[in-house]
Amino acid sequence: MMMIRLIQNEWMKIRRRTGTKVMVFLLLAFVILGAVMTSFLLADENTSSSENWQDQLAAENRIIEEQLTEENLPPGTQYQLQETLMKNEYHLEHEVAPLPGDHAYSLVIDHAMLTSIVTVFAVIIGAGIVSGEHSTGTIKLLLVRPVRRWRILLSKWAATLLTALLMTAILLLSTLITGLFVFGFDFTPVRHVEVINGEIRDWHVISYILSAYSLQFVELIMIAAMAFMIGTVFRNQALAVGVSLVAMFMGGQVVYLLSGYEWAKYILFANTRLVQFLDGAPLIPSLTAGFSVTMLILYFTAFMLLTFVVFMKRDVAD
Repeated sequence: MMMIRLIQNEWMKIRRRTGTKVMVFLLLAFVILGAVMTSFLLADENTSSSENWQDQLAAENRIIEEQLTEENLPPGTQYQLQETLMKNEYHLEHEVAPLPGDHAYSLVIDHAMLTSIVTVFAVIIGAGIVSGEHSTGTIKLLLVRPVRRWRILLSKWAATLLTALLMTAILLLSTLITGLFVFGFDFTPVRHVEVINGEIRDWHVISYILSAYSLQFVELIMIAAMAFMIGTVFRNQALAVGVSLVAMFMGGQVVYLLSGYEWAKYILFANTRLVQFLDGAPLIPSLTAGFSVTMLILYFTAFMLLTFVVFMKRDVAD
């Protein structure tokens, strides 16, 4: 009960901030803007599921087969055409209707990238939830209560995660609702077919969406944990936000540049993007899902240990 009350107290602080309301408003604005832009981009394309999709795919396959006979076709283009041909043939052979671009489910899949915006918001909250208390001096009022310090810090971290989880849920549900209004209330087809490493993968679309968003949320947790650690240890929100965001946006590029070295797989940002295993394209060829999960657990444990040790040992008057 003590922990529940502490988390409720932190949640109330976050909810009442004007910045939190602005974050939710911006998130909804990005969702609606993305749906409208997608609608305009697909307006002139023949992507409607109401058409005879079998004839469309058959015609597309004939065009692809003609293109594959061309000489001096770049290897990358040839590989993409072969994958498209393989996927189309699977749709036709198994009578699985393809998921059109102008569909609510397609919008939800495409908007999974917007979890990076939720990550930015989580970084801002996690970086300031402790450092902000030091800046205003309210941390002293909090620590004089007959509650162990680790409980106070744990409640702040839990409130940060709950806020990030709620924003992710808002992103997912608002995208689905917006997609239904923009593209129509059509709940078919329900299969998501793709080619991964030369093999067909046929998913139920809901399973694919939940898997993609869950894996993106793991990356969010790691970046937020880094911001939470820096903000707590250095008591500087600007530093925590700056370092975490630079690491978030530049970490993958650094790993890509160092991907030729075997030791690069031990870098945090080589493992945070677990979606790479869903897509079948890890940043480093030797990476496996099990190795990345192990590394993430080790990094997360180190972040939390350092955060809690420093918070519990430091004199508040410092």
